Amino acid sequence: MHLLRLSILLFTFFSCSCLQQHGLSAQQKGILPACEIAFKEVDPFDSLLTIASKTVSLGMLIPSLYEEEDGTKLIEEAKAIVTFTQNDSINCFFLHLVLPEYTLQPIEQGFNVKAIIDDTTVVSFLNFPDEGQFDRKTLMHTYQHSCVIPLDMYYRLAYQKITKIRVEYTRHRRTFALSEEQQLALRRAFQCVGIAAGLYPHKS
Repeated sequence: MHLLRLSILLFTFFSCSCLQQHGLSAQQKGILPACEIAFKEVDPFDSLLTIASKTVSLGMLIPSLYEEEDGTKLIEEAKAIVTFTQNDSINCFFLHLVLPEYTLQPIEQGFNVKAIIDDTTVVSFLNFPDEGQFDRKTLMHTYQHSCVIPLDMYYRLAYQKITKIRVEYTRHRRTFALSEEQQLALRRAFQCVGIAAGLYPHKS
Protein backbone atom coordinates (compact mmCIF):
# COMPACT_ATOMS: atom_id res chain seq x y z
CA MET A 1 0.00 0.00 0.00
CA HIS A 2 2.82 2.42 0.75
CA LEU A 3 4.17 2.05 -2.82
CA LEU A 4 0.73 2.81 -4.23
CA ARG A 5 0.48 5.88 -2.03
CA LEU A 6 3.96 7.01 -3.11
CA SER A 7 3.09 6.41 -6.77
CA ILE A 8 0.25 8.89 -6.57
CA LEU A 9 2.44 11.43 -4.80
CA LEU A 10 5.32 10.98 -7.24
CA PHE A 11 3.20 11.56 -10.30
CA THR A 12 1.75 14.63 -8.62
CA PHE A 13 5.28 15.90 -7.99
CA PHE A 14 6.29 15.05 -11.55
CA SER A 15 3.48 17.21 -12.92
CA CYS A 16 3.50 20.08 -10.44
CA SER A 17 6.80 20.49 -8.60
CA CYS A 18 10.07 22.02 -9.59
CA LEU A 19 13.61 21.63 -8.30
CA GLN A 20 14.79 24.18 -5.82
CA GLN A 21 18.27 25.12 -6.96
CA HIS A 22 21.10 25.46 -4.45
CA GLY A 23 24.04 27.66 -5.33
CA LEU A 24 27.12 25.66 -6.14
CA SER A 25 29.43 28.25 -4.68
CA ALA A 26 27.75 28.02 -1.28
CA GLN A 27 27.90 24.21 -1.26
CA GLN A 28 31.49 24.17 -2.43
CA LYS A 29 32.31 26.38 0.54
CA GLY A 30 30.76 23.79 2.83
CA ILE A 31 27.56 25.75 3.47
CA LEU A 32 24.76 23.18 3.25
CA PRO A 33 21.29 24.29 2.18
CA ALA A 34 18.57 24.04 4.79
CA CYS A 35 16.72 20.71 4.81
CA GLU A 36 13.32 20.73 3.17
CA ILE A 37 11.03 17.72 3.50
CA ALA A 38 8.01 17.34 1.21
CA PHE A 39 6.07 15.52 3.91
CA LYS A 40 6.41 13.41 7.05
CA GLU A 41 3.30 11.54 8.11
CA VAL A 42 2.09 8.47 9.97
CA ASP A 43 -0.78 6.46 8.53
CA PRO A 44 -3.39 6.05 11.32
CA PHE A 45 -4.46 2.61 10.03
CA ASP A 46 -1.12 0.77 9.85
CA SER A 47 1.21 3.18 11.72
CA LEU A 48 3.38 3.45 8.61
CA LEU A 49 5.76 6.38 8.89
CA THR A 50 6.58 7.93 5.51
CA ILE A 51 9.11 10.70 4.95
CA ALA A 52 9.75 12.15 1.50
CA SER A 53 12.28 14.61 0.18
CA LYS A 54 11.55 17.46 -2.18
CA THR A 55 11.75 16.53 -5.85
CA VAL A 56 15.21 16.63 -7.45
CA SER A 57 15.52 17.10 -11.21
CA LEU A 58 18.16 14.95 -12.92
CA GLY A 59 19.84 14.96 -16.31
CA MET A 60 19.19 17.48 -19.06
CA LEU A 61 16.19 18.96 -20.81
CA ILE A 62 15.00 16.69 -23.62
CA PRO A 63 12.41 17.20 -26.38
CA SER A 64 9.03 15.63 -25.72
CA LEU A 65 6.63 14.46 -28.43
CA TYR A 66 4.28 17.37 -27.71
CA GLU A 67 4.37 20.30 -30.11
CA GLU A 68 3.54 23.79 -28.84
CA GLU A 69 2.99 26.98 -30.84
CA ASP A 70 6.62 27.99 -30.46
CA GLY A 71 8.08 24.51 -31.00
CA THR A 72 8.65 21.22 -29.27
CA LYS A 73 7.94 21.15 -25.54
CA LEU A 74 11.11 20.51 -23.54
CA ILE A 75 10.90 18.37 -20.40
CA GLU A 76 13.27 17.19 -17.69
CA GLU A 77 15.06 13.92 -18.37
CA ALA A 78 14.30 12.46 -14.95
CA LYS A 79 13.12 13.30 -11.45
CA ALA A 80 14.00 11.70 -8.14
CA ILE A 81 12.50 11.56 -4.66
CA VAL A 82 14.13 9.95 -1.62
CA THR A 83 11.79 8.37 0.92
CA PHE A 84 11.96 6.49 4.20
CA THR A 85 9.22 4.13 5.38
CA GLN A 86 8.92 2.42 8.74
CA ASN A 87 6.47 0.33 10.72
CA ASP A 88 6.52 -3.11 12.39
CA SER A 89 7.31 -4.91 9.12
CA ILE A 90 9.37 -2.45 7.06
CA ASN A 91 12.26 -0.13 7.80
CA CYS A 92 13.87 1.06 4.59
CA PHE A 93 14.96 3.94 2.37
CA PHE A 94 13.87 4.16 -1.27
CA LEU A 95 15.08 6.10 -4.27
CA HIS A 96 12.14 6.75 -6.60
CA LEU A 97 12.95 7.70 -10.19
CA VAL A 98 10.37 9.02 -12.66
CA LEU A 99 11.44 8.86 -16.31
CA PRO A 100 9.62 9.80 -19.52
CA GLU A 101 10.19 7.38 -22.41
CA TYR A 102 9.41 7.84 -26.09
CA THR A 103 8.07 4.29 -26.53
CA LEU A 104 6.74 1.46 -24.40
CA GLN A 105 9.60 -0.07 -22.40
CA PRO A 106 8.87 -3.45 -20.77
CA ILE A 107 10.79 -4.02 -17.55
CA GLU A 108 10.69 -6.64 -14.81
CA GLN A 109 11.33 -6.41 -11.09
CA GLY A 110 15.01 -6.95 -10.34
CA PHE A 111 18.44 -5.38 -9.97
CA ASN A 112 18.07 -3.35 -13.15
CA VAL A 113 18.80 0.17 -11.91
CA LYS A 114 22.49 0.98 -11.61
CA ALA A 115 24.43 4.00 -10.45
CA ILE A 116 28.01 5.19 -10.58
CA ILE A 117 29.17 6.65 -7.28
CA ASP A 118 31.87 9.35 -7.38
CA ASP A 119 32.83 8.22 -10.91
CA THR A 120 34.38 4.95 -9.73
CA THR A 121 32.05 2.34 -8.25
CA VAL A 122 29.04 0.79 -9.99
CA VAL A 123 26.21 -0.31 -7.68
CA SER A 124 22.89 -2.03 -8.48
CA PHE A 125 19.54 -1.37 -6.82
CA LEU A 126 16.57 -3.71 -6.48
CA ASN A 127 13.88 -2.02 -8.56
CA PHE A 128 10.11 -2.37 -8.26
CA PRO A 129 8.96 -0.68 -11.50
CA ASP A 130 5.44 0.17 -12.55
CA GLU A 131 3.91 -0.57 -15.94
CA GLY A 132 4.15 3.02 -17.11
CA GLN A 133 1.47 5.61 -17.78
CA PHE A 134 0.77 7.66 -20.87
CA ASP A 135 1.22 11.37 -20.21
CA ARG A 136 -1.00 13.49 -22.45
CA LYS A 137 1.02 16.61 -21.59
CA THR A 138 4.11 15.14 -23.26
CA LEU A 139 2.63 12.34 -25.43
CA MET A 140 5.20 10.04 -23.83
CA HIS A 141 5.12 7.06 -21.46
CA THR A 142 6.17 7.83 -17.89
CA TYR A 143 7.71 5.13 -15.70
CA GLN A 144 8.31 5.07 -11.96
CA HIS A 145 11.19 2.99 -10.61
CA SER A 146 11.16 2.39 -6.84
CA CYS A 147 14.64 1.29 -5.76
CA VAL A 148 15.33 -0.25 -2.37
CA ILE A 149 18.24 1.40 -0.55
CA PRO A 150 19.60 -0.82 2.28
CA LEU A 151 20.87 1.01 5.35
CA ASP A 152 24.56 0.47 4.58
CA MET A 153 24.03 1.80 1.05
CA TYR A 154 22.03 4.72 2.44
CA TYR A 155 25.01 5.94 4.46
CA ARG A 156 27.21 5.63 1.42
CA LEU A 157 24.83 7.76 -0.65
CA ALA A 158 24.51 10.28 2.19
CA TYR A 159 28.26 10.89 2.09
CA GLN A 160 29.13 10.24 -1.56
CA LYS A 161 27.61 11.44 -4.83
CA ILE A 162 25.81 9.62 -7.64
CA THR A 163 27.25 10.81 -10.95
CA LYS A 164 25.34 8.61 -13.45
CA ILE A 165 22.24 6.42 -13.41
CA ARG A 166 21.23 3.63 -15.79
CA VAL A 167 17.85 1.92 -16.07
CA GLU A 168 18.01 -1.40 -17.91
CA TYR A 169 14.70 -2.07 -19.62
CA THR A 170 14.12 -5.39 -21.37
CA ARG A 171 15.05 -4.00 -24.78
CA HIS A 172 16.67 -0.69 -23.99
CA ARG A 173 19.24 0.89 -21.68
CA ARG A 174 18.58 4.43 -20.52
CA THR A 175 21.61 6.26 -19.10
CA PHE A 176 21.81 9.85 -17.92
CA ALA A 177 24.46 11.90 -16.16
CA LEU A 178 23.95 14.23 -13.20
CA SER A 179 25.44 17.70 -13.18
CA GLU A 180 27.55 18.63 -10.17
CA GLU A 181 24.67 20.65 -8.80
CA GLN A 182 22.29 17.70 -9.21
CA GLN A 183 24.78 15.37 -7.52
CA LEU A 184 24.88 17.67 -4.50
CA ALA A 185 21.10 18.13 -4.44
CA LEU A 186 20.45 14.36 -4.53
CA ARG A 187 23.01 13.70 -1.80
CA ARG A 188 21.40 16.44 0.30
CA ALA A 189 17.98 14.80 -0.22
CA PHE A 190 19.36 11.55 1.23
CA GLN A 191 20.82 13.47 4.17
CA CYS A 192 17.63 15.42 4.90
CA VAL A 193 15.38 12.36 4.88
CA GLY A 194 17.86 10.63 7.19
CA ILE A 195 17.85 13.61 9.55
CA ALA A 196 14.03 13.58 9.63
CA ALA A 197 14.12 9.84 10.39
CA GLY A 198 16.70 10.27 13.15
CA LEU A 199 19.25 8.12 11.31
CA TYR A 200 21.67 10.74 10.01
CA PRO A 201 24.40 11.52 10.76
CA HIS A 202 25.53 8.03 11.65
CA LYS A 203 26.08 7.52 15.38
CA SER A 204 28.73 4.93 16.16
